[in-house]
Amino acid sequence: MPARKFRIAMSERCFRFKPDALPSHAPHKPGVYEFVTFDEQKNPVVLFVGLALTGSVYEALAAHMDNKAAPTANELFAAAKDVYFDYVASADITDVDELKDIAGVFIARHKPRFNAGPAPASGRHESVEVEEVD
Repeated sequence: MPARKFRIAMSERCFRFKPDALPSHAPHKPGVYEFVTFDEQKNPVVLFVGLALTGSVYEALAAHMDNKAAPTANELFAAAKDVYFDYVASADITDVDELKDIAGVFIARHKPRFNAGPAPASGRHESVEVEEVD
Protein backbone atom coordinates (compact mmCIF):
# COMPACT_ATOMS: atom_id res chain seq x y z
CA MET A 1 0.00 0.00 0.00
CA PRO A 2 1.61 3.26 -1.05
CA ALA A 3 1.27 6.63 0.68
CA ARG A 4 -1.18 9.02 -1.01
CA LYS A 5 -1.33 12.81 -1.17
CA PHE A 6 -4.68 14.21 -2.27
CA ARG A 7 -4.91 17.67 -3.80
CA ILE A 8 -8.25 19.26 -2.94
CA ALA A 9 -10.03 22.57 -3.33
CA MET A 10 -12.64 23.67 -0.82
CA SER A 11 -15.76 25.63 -1.74
CA GLU A 12 -15.14 29.31 -2.38
CA ARG A 13 -16.52 30.19 1.07
CA CYS A 14 -18.54 28.84 3.98
CA PHE A 15 -22.30 29.10 3.55
CA ARG A 16 -24.77 29.69 6.35
CA PHE A 17 -26.52 26.44 7.29
CA LYS A 18 -30.13 27.32 6.56
CA PRO A 19 -32.77 25.72 4.34
CA ASP A 20 -32.71 28.30 1.55
CA ALA A 21 -28.90 28.06 1.17
CA LEU A 22 -28.86 24.35 0.43
CA PRO A 23 -30.42 24.27 -3.07
CA SER A 24 -28.13 26.93 -4.50
CA HIS A 25 -24.87 26.14 -2.66
CA ALA A 26 -24.74 22.44 -1.72
CA PRO A 27 -23.35 20.13 -4.42
CA HIS A 28 -25.55 17.43 -5.89
CA LYS A 29 -22.76 14.84 -5.90
CA PRO A 30 -20.98 12.65 -3.33
CA GLY A 31 -18.39 14.42 -1.20
CA VAL A 32 -16.92 15.53 2.09
CA TYR A 33 -18.52 18.40 4.00
CA GLU A 34 -17.99 20.21 7.28
CA PHE A 35 -20.13 22.10 9.73
CA VAL A 36 -18.19 25.11 10.95
CA THR A 37 -18.63 27.96 13.41
CA PHE A 38 -16.24 30.79 14.26
CA ASP A 39 -14.71 31.77 17.59
CA GLU A 40 -14.44 35.32 18.97
CA GLN A 41 -11.28 35.93 16.88
CA LYS A 42 -13.14 34.74 13.73
CA ASN A 43 -11.08 31.53 13.56
CA PRO A 44 -12.97 28.55 12.11
CA VAL A 45 -13.98 25.78 14.51
CA VAL A 46 -15.02 22.55 12.79
CA LEU A 47 -17.99 20.97 14.58
CA PHE A 48 -18.46 17.94 12.31
CA VAL A 49 -16.96 16.35 9.23
CA GLY A 50 -19.46 14.46 7.12
CA LEU A 51 -19.19 12.06 4.24
CA ALA A 52 -21.80 11.56 1.52
CA LEU A 53 -20.91 8.45 -0.50
CA THR A 54 -24.18 6.91 -1.64
CA GLY A 55 -26.06 10.19 -2.03
CA SER A 56 -25.13 13.80 -2.53
CA VAL A 57 -23.75 16.41 -0.17
CA TYR A 58 -27.01 18.27 -0.71
CA GLU A 59 -29.04 15.25 0.45
CA ALA A 60 -26.80 14.76 3.49
CA LEU A 61 -27.07 18.42 4.53
CA ALA A 62 -30.85 18.32 4.06
CA ALA A 63 -31.03 15.25 6.32
CA HIS A 64 -29.13 17.13 9.06
CA MET A 65 -31.40 20.17 8.57
CA ASP A 66 -34.50 17.95 8.88
CA ASN A 67 -33.11 16.40 12.10
CA LYS A 68 -32.92 12.99 10.36
CA ALA A 69 -29.12 12.65 10.57
CA ALA A 70 -26.72 13.19 13.44
CA PRO A 71 -25.71 15.71 14.41
CA THR A 72 -29.15 17.18 13.93
CA ALA A 73 -29.72 20.85 13.21
CA ASN A 74 -31.07 21.12 16.76
CA GLU A 75 -27.80 19.71 18.17
CA LEU A 76 -25.64 21.93 15.96
CA PHE A 77 -27.53 25.11 16.85
CA ALA A 78 -27.44 24.17 20.53
CA ALA A 79 -23.62 24.06 20.23
CA ALA A 80 -23.25 27.27 18.20
CA LYS A 81 -25.55 30.15 17.33
CA ASP A 82 -24.11 30.52 13.83
CA VAL A 83 -23.41 27.34 11.87
CA TYR A 84 -21.98 27.23 8.36
CA PHE A 85 -21.23 24.45 5.91
CA ASP A 86 -18.22 24.00 3.70
CA TYR A 87 -17.34 21.17 1.33
CA VAL A 88 -14.60 19.75 -0.85
CA ALA A 89 -15.34 21.27 -4.26
CA SER A 90 -12.78 19.16 -6.11
CA ALA A 91 -10.30 16.40 -5.34
CA ASP A 92 -7.93 14.27 -7.40
CA ILE A 93 -9.53 11.00 -6.32
CA THR A 94 -9.56 7.93 -8.56
CA ASP A 95 -12.59 6.38 -6.86
CA VAL A 96 -15.41 7.82 -4.71
CA ASP A 97 -14.30 5.50 -1.88
CA GLU A 98 -11.18 7.68 -1.47
CA LEU A 99 -13.40 10.44 -0.09
CA LYS A 100 -13.21 8.41 3.14
CA ASP A 101 -9.46 9.12 3.26
CA ILE A 102 -10.00 12.88 2.89
CA ALA A 103 -12.71 12.87 5.58
CA GLY A 104 -10.41 10.85 7.86
CA VAL A 105 -7.61 13.41 7.50
CA PHE A 106 -10.05 16.25 8.27
CA ILE A 107 -11.31 14.46 11.38
CA ALA A 108 -7.77 13.77 12.61
CA ARG A 109 -6.75 17.37 11.91
CA HIS A 110 -9.74 19.19 13.43
CA LYS A 111 -10.99 16.71 16.06
CA PRO A 112 -14.62 17.85 15.66
CA ARG A 113 -16.82 17.53 18.72
CA PHE A 114 -19.60 15.68 16.86
CA ASN A 115 -17.43 13.02 15.24
CA ALA A 116 -17.09 9.88 17.33
CA GLY A 117 -15.50 6.54 16.66
CA PRO A 118 -12.73 5.71 14.24
CA ALA A 119 -12.05 8.05 11.34
CA PRO A 120 -13.11 6.67 7.95
CA ALA A 121 -10.49 5.32 5.55
CA SER A 122 -10.59 3.49 2.23
CA GLY A 123 -7.89 1.06 3.37
CA ARG A 124 -6.06 1.55 0.07
CA HIS A 125 -3.20 3.70 1.31
CA GLU A 126 -0.53 3.23 3.98
CA SER A 127 -0.73 6.92 4.87
CA VAL A 128 -2.73 9.86 3.58
CA GLU A 129 -2.04 13.59 3.30
CA VAL A 130 -4.32 16.33 2.04
CA GLU A 131 -3.00 19.45 0.34
CA GLU A 132 -5.41 22.33 -0.20
CA VAL A 133 -4.96 24.17 -3.49
CA ASP A 134 -6.77 27.16 -4.95
